[in-house]
Amino acid sequence: MRSSLHKYSIKLVLYPVKLGIRHLPLLFLWALSKLMQRIVLLWLLLAAFPVFGQTNEEQAEVELLRQVATQPADTGRVRLLASLCYVLHDSAPTKAIPYGEQAVRLARRLHDDRGLLRSLLVLSSSYANISDGPHALQLQRQALVLARRLHDTNGIVRSYTGMGGVHHERGDTATALLNYHRALDLAYRPGVQVSTQIMLFGNLGNLYFYLQKHQDGLLFTRRALQLARHTHDVAGESLYLAELGSYYLQLNQLGTAEGLLRQALTLVQPLHQPRFEASHLQQLATVLYRQGNLHEAEELTLQAIGLARPIKYYEQVLEAYSLLTDIYTKRKEYQQALTWQQRFRTLNDSINNLSRLQALTALQARYETAEKENQIRFLTERSYMAQHRNRELWTVVALLLLALGGMGIMYGQLRRSRAALAENNATLQEATLELRQLAASKDRLYSIVAHDLRGPVTSFAGVTELIDFYLQRGDEEGLRRLPDIVRQAAQNLNSLLDNLLNWAVSQTGELAFQPERLPVLDLLTELAGLYSTSAEAKQITIQVDCAPTLAIWADPHMTRTILRNLISNALKFTPTGGTIYLKAEALPKGLVQLSITDTGLGMPPNQVAALLDPASLVMPTHGPRSGTGLGLLLCRAFTQRQGGTLQIESTEQQGTTISVTLPNAQR
Repeated sequence: MRSSLHKYSIKLVLYPVKLGIRHLPLLFLWALSKLMQRIVLLWLLLAAFPVFGQTNEEQAEVELLRQVATQPADTGRVRLLASLCYVLHDSAPTKAIPYGEQAVRLARRLHDDRGLLRSLLVLSSSYANISDGPHALQLQRQALVLARRLHDTNGIVRSYTGMGGVHHERGDTATALLNYHRALDLAYRPGVQVSTQIMLFGNLGNLYFYLQKHQDGLLFTRRALQLARHTHDVAGESLYLAELGSYYLQLNQLGTAEGLLRQALTLVQPLHQPRFEASHLQQLATVLYRQGNLHEAEELTLQAIGLARPIKYYEQVLEAYSLLTDIYTKRKEYQQALTWQQRFRTLNDSINNLSRLQALTALQARYETAEKENQIRFLTERSYMAQHRNRELWTVVALLLLALGGMGIMYGQLRRSRAALAENNATLQEATLELRQLAASKDRLYSIVAHDLRGPVTSFAGVTELIDFYLQRGDEEGLRRLPDIVRQAAQNLNSLLDNLLNWAVSQTGELAFQPERLPVLDLLTELAGLYSTSAEAKQITIQVDCAPTLAIWADPHMTRTILRNLISNALKFTPTGGTIYLKAEALPKGLVQLSITDTGLGMPPNQVAALLDPASLVMPTHGPRSGTGLGLLLCRAFTQRQGGTLQIESTEQQGTTISVTLPNAQR
């Protein structure tokens, strides 16, 4: 089981950019320790399912799919589906989850408790790999209850060990240690497999070393190593030698670490397992880097990249890019170091995006599966009731026919049955339409979250670039401006989250409308000050034009949300050196018009029409303005809620004006 170890290593290797070269040794040690833990956990699963321990994952997947295609819905199919989930759980967890879910459902339907126990354990590993720790723990607890009912000591130990691993990766070391000790109390009882003991001892060793209890950590790791040697498991022996090497590396005993890692590399090379060999090469290169042997460290790192890239082991490639950056930095070859650092950042962004997409996809699949199961259960129950009703009806019809006087009654019953079936069909069609609309709305909301969260987070990444830039130039004045820039980026992120919350609340109908008198000049001045930092950064001028006595009768929260979104959008699409005009003027019939005008590129008429379409949720993707349009959608909804109107006037190459009309407080 791997869970979310790679996400911690990605965060760690970002620190050298922010903290400086002097912090690199400690960060590399910690990151390599986490990476080694991930490799050991992967090998433990290979030991637990030895059928595929020495087989290429893609070949195993193809063979299993071929067998599943012809296997009937029996206990053999349960085991094939569980094996498919296992084969893919590490390299493609989102692809593995549907197979695991199918195995669990089929095992429960067949009352195959042994197959269900195996399926729950493997499926929990897949959810842990996409960082869904709570659901992984839920599956492990179900496996524990089932193992106790079956008096399966091996299953109990594996469940406790699995729960300990998830808690460890989530940072809850106290709960992790409690679960590991519960497993340890049963580890030497009859029926506990050696692979399960190795998994427990390896995890305990890793946790104790993480807690700085080095002697206990070395004791359990060596115990796992002895078991691997005793069972002639060369891969396991290699991995635990490498893990011991990583421990001695963290203890700064570089000679011992180098010897252990070279021994581990010698054992794993004949096995042709590129994932493990790449990890060992990377760790040995780190030791050599610490010893000052930069030439061999570079060669081994390049070999690790060559092994990791073809099998899409991108976390290992990321570690290699980081080490190459440090090697060239130590040589003072800064141009080459910058090249490797840029490759690191590009790959790091891709891995983070992929991780988030996997988590969202798996979560959506889980919810959709639950909805489909509920719908199938509902339709099955209704079908059963309909069949039962029809049987009763035909019994009555037969009795009436035999009595030669029931034609009238039979005809009435048939008409009522036909009407009931038509009503049921109409109800079913309405429910289907509602489900489709709900699914479409949910998909659009996921799209909004995935798209709009990227912008504010990128702003924070831009601050780190400014820090490097100002430090290189020695620009103290620029450094003093950075807190304002960070504050503005945080405000932008908060604004997006506020929009999402407002949208969710508005959809439930729980948003209260509480109007009051709002002085317009104070309101516009407040919002102009809020965005002054962002405007200054782009050299944009914000001008306010409003009579001092003008006031509106509106809800403060809704109105500020409208204006914040419109001003933020104007800043986004106004070029450097442009101007944004905030204007308010009284209109006839007791109305006030608030206008936000930018000097950007403007929009074509078809794009303006799409923005004003009441049925539109997602903005068009063409043209100079793009995005999800959630902010404008909120503006439209909040304006209508207050009895106002929203208008857009835009001319290409001349700018855009968005006007909001609200009631005058002095009418």
